[in-house]
Amino acid sequence: MRSILILFLAIGVLSGCKSKKTISEDDRELTFADFSGKFPAAEALRWNADSLKLKQADSVALKPRYLKQFLPDTLGKGIFGEGEKPKYWPIGKVSLTEDLQLYLVEGSTKSGEAAWMCFYDKKGTFLQRHLVARYVPGGNKKTGFSVDKKGNIRVSTETGTAVAREDVFAANPDGSLALILTNSNEPSVTGLFNPIDTLPRKHKYSANYTAGEGNIVSIRDGETNKEFLFFIHFTRDKGACVGELDGTGRFTTATTGQFRDKQSGCIVDFKFSNSQITISETGCGAYRGIKCAFEGTFTKKRK
Repeated sequence: MRSILILFLAIGVLSGCKSKKTISEDDRELTFADFSGKFPAAEALRWNADSLKLKQADSVALKPRYLKQFLPDTLGKGIFGEGEKPKYWPIGKVSLTEDLQLYLVEGSTKSGEAAWMCFYDKKGTFLQRHLVARYVPGGNKKTGFSVDKKGNIRVSTETGTAVAREDVFAANPDGSLALILTNSNEPSVTGLFNPIDTLPRKHKYSANYTAGEGNIVSIRDGETNKEFLFFIHFTRDKGACVGELDGTGRFTTATTGQFRDKQSGCIVDFKFSNSQITISETGCGAYRGIKCAFEGTFTKKRK
């Protein structure tokens, strides 16, 4: 009788072990903790064109379920060729603040490699992403990035073997970037660098608009047809007053758009036509000199 009792107890223990079997990530709903766990934690990160050329193991590539659930489906838009199916890898993550996390994701196809900073809040909500490293075989320009222990983000552009430009940014709570300073030795007639110049321009209003040397409004395609990317640079009074601003605007009608900066309260209104763009501002003093403003009409340039 005792031996039979022991046998039943053993069967019960084995059944209990089987019921506690771990369910694989392929068979259960994913959480943000699953996604975050794919990224090695670091206090600082550095990733450049040489890093991008390193072959990543297929075994650690992010599975399609992770891409669909935690990354925007437009991540590689305008970077890789149409029809290409890039693979994506988790490179690393850095906690910039208690509420803001930076995740570095690399993508690769036969036509080249790229990397993005993807920002998430403490709840795992996706905020924004920024292209920060790029390598195209045979290309002249290479882009790389680093983030240090203080949270300073540096994006550098190399021409040949020399660093031509370095932009230093701070990350805002919403995942946008604020330009702190620029170091540049680029030879340029106007000294002007357009950070969105190479981005897609399929929308009918996506173009460069100018009003004399050193004055430009650059419009590029947004992630949706309701948005547009922009870069504005102007100089007044022979360089005595300068303004520069970039961000994402939203179309308010078929021919108008607006940008609102949550941090500074700056508002820029855009009015589009087939050949011109007119801008006006409200409260954008944080991005320009005190005696000038983001306003005026700019003429569309041919590609």
